[in-house]
Order: sequence, then C-alpha cells, then structure tokens
Amino acid sequence: MSRDADGLAPPSRCRPTDELPPLLEFRDGSPVENPADWRERREELRRLLRHYVYGYAPDPPEIETTSERTPKILDGAATLVETEIAFAELPDDAPTITLAVFLPSDAVAADRSVPVLLGLNWRGNHAAVDDPAVRITDTAREHGGRDEGAAERGAAADYWCVEHVIARGYGFATFQLADVDPDSGDPADGVRPYYDGELPGPPGTEWGVLAAWAWGLQRCVDALGPMDAVRTEEIAVLGHSRCGKAALLAGATDERIGLVAPHQSGTGGMALDRDNDQEGVGDITGMFPQWFADTYAAFDGQVDRLPVDSHSLAALVAPRPLFDTAGARDYWTNPGRALDAVRAAEPVWELLGAEGIGDDLPLYGDDAITDETVGSLCHYRRETGHSLNEGYLDAVLDFADVHFDG
Repeated sequence: MSRDADGLAPPSRCRPTDELPPLLEFRDGSPVENPADWRERREELRRLLRHYVYGYAPDPPEIETTSERTPKILDGAATLVETEIAFAELPDDAPTITLAVFLPSDAVAADRSVPVLLGLNWRGNHAAVDDPAVRITDTAREHGGRDEGAAERGAAADYWCVEHVIARGYGFATFQLADVDPDSGDPADGVRPYYDGELPGPPGTEWGVLAAWAWGLQRCVDALGPMDAVRTEEIAVLGHSRCGKAALLAGATDERIGLVAPHQSGTGGMALDRDNDQEGVGDITGMFPQWFADTYAAFDGQVDRLPVDSHSLAALVAPRPLFDTAGARDYWTNPGRALDAVRAAEPVWELLGAEGIGDDLPLYGDDAITDETVGSLCHYRRETGHSLNEGYLDAVLDFADVHFDG
C-alpha cells in the first residue's frame, strides 16, 4: 500500500469498513487492555484525526499578555478582566486575541477562585453583555455580523446568559472567533498564514479553520492559567454549531480542559460520519472546505475508508467529563448519530475507571442532572431547533456542578 511522507495511506487506499473503527484496538490489530495502552492509542487516534480530518496545528507558542480590570460591571455582579493575548514568535502585525473574562464580584472580593465557562463567540465580546465597560474591538467592527459595523451591545445576551452564569457561581470567558480566523474562506486571513511552511504534517494536511479556533481556545487556557481568580483545573469549554466543533476539538486535544460541552456540533463535531443521513462529508466540505484539512474532502462517497469517526474524537476527552447537547428539532446536526457516538465512546471511560453513561440516554429538558443520573459521559436534548439559550446553559452548569469540586 502506498503511503505519504507521514507514513499514512492516502484516503483512496485506506481499508474500507462499514463498522465504526474500533477504539480499543491499535492500528496493527492488537488490543488496548489498560490505561497505559490507552495513552499510546490516544496519540495514535490524535494523529489520525489531525491527518485525515482537521489538519496539523502548530505547536503551542509562547504567549504575551496584557490585562485591564474593571470592577463592578453588570450592576455590580461581575468584575471584567480584558486580556490581550499576543504570540511572541509572530511579527507585530499578526492577529491577537482579546479575551473577556467575567468573574463573580463576591468571589473576587473574597479572593475565592471559581470554575470558568470558556466559549467562542461570533459577534464580539461586547455583544455577550449589555454593559459599556466591554471594549468594542477593531475585529468586532470589521467582523461583527453587520454590514455597517459592530453588532449592538448585548445583541447575544440571551444566547450567552452571562449574568445567569455569574449568578450560578461560575466565571465566563470568551473571545471573538475572527481574532484567530474570520471564516471568510480566504486562506490569507487570520493567523494560519503566519505558520505557512512550519506545520508538522505533509501537504494536504495543513490545519483548517476549526483547528485554528481550537488552537485559539487553548491559548485562552494558557492565559487563564495564571489568574488567581480562576480554578484552572475547572475550565469548561463550550461552543455552538461550528464553534461546538472547535470546542470539542480543543477539549479533546488539551487535557488541561476539565469539561467539554459541544452544543449542536453536527458533522465534524459529535455526529458520526458513517450512516449520517443529514449533513455528509461532501455537504460540509463543499460548503465549508476551509474548516478541515484537504484530506477530509477526499472521503466524500467513500466515508467507509475514513480510519476514524467522531467517536474517536470524543474518546480523547476520556476520562474527563463530556456533555454533548442537541436540539430535538435540529435535524441537520443529526442528534441521533451524535448519541451513537457517545455510546460508542463509552468503553474508553470504563477502561480508565471512570463512570461512563449514567441513566439511559438521552436526557431531555428538565430531567434531573445529578450525580445519581449522570456519569462522566452524557447526551442531553431540549425541544428546540438550532439555538443556545438559558435552558441549555443551566444543563451544562448542572453537569459541571456534578463533576467540579465547587
């Protein structure tokens, strides 16, 4: 069988199988029998996912940060920390990330650290809350989702429900995805061209936009780490739709992230590629080729040759908690195949000594999310279409309450 410079077969020469690729079996067919084996298998899967789906991202860079703190925003409920994240190895004209961190005022006053929900936003940090303290960045003015400029303050307040998150005792951190890549489809935009020629994989496996956003989320974890107010082992990453794909990828490949909550992430996220009767590989790579490595599109019409599937990515989260959320009427993201991925990944949690799925899945709506009803792996739905709202956020925080020390 011919192989490329990375030692892996081209898509057309990968061995076809209608069954999901086994998680607890090495590529040579030998079994994965214990946690030490899994560490090796985990790296094998990570390499396959990078090579065939998301592309190879650069190694973590050294970051430089500057921060500005504003107390008593949101009617006194929160302290705002705005942190500029620059990359020491890149030139001065390279993109930077503006991370907005909202911390409960009572926790700050008591010098008490809190868990943090980290999310990737579309419209600018200022759109997450209606408060003039949050800076409207140049990125938000250029890529704010409106032809005439930045979105209105608080335009996404009902989406992120930051004040509710704060009231639950959590911090909230976010940055605008366009800080890393505006998703314009132009490969000259964003941070990726600054790493041209420096990526570890062979041609055709360069990182796509999803990997760039995941890389950006991981740089935010770098920046959150030194903050005394942040309980660094209790950072949960959340994303919706394409940002849910990026959140899953970030959490799966960075073990510092304590909980992973992809929301309505669909194909390229939690939904399996095999037997997906909604958005297929050809659909998503035809519409959004920039999201993935070029190799992924080659599996259109031959998805049975894909050496991995979404359960492979989900399994990289183990034994950390994974909370997959879906809309019961959000058919295009295929909640059924996302649930199948959760079930297929469960044996990895069990191998590592963690409880997998608790009560029978899926959980719905107001079903109780407690240590008696959920394990480390859950699939939850509400009767919605493609949306994020307070009900979903409450469910994520309930799940986090179970798994974080609090």
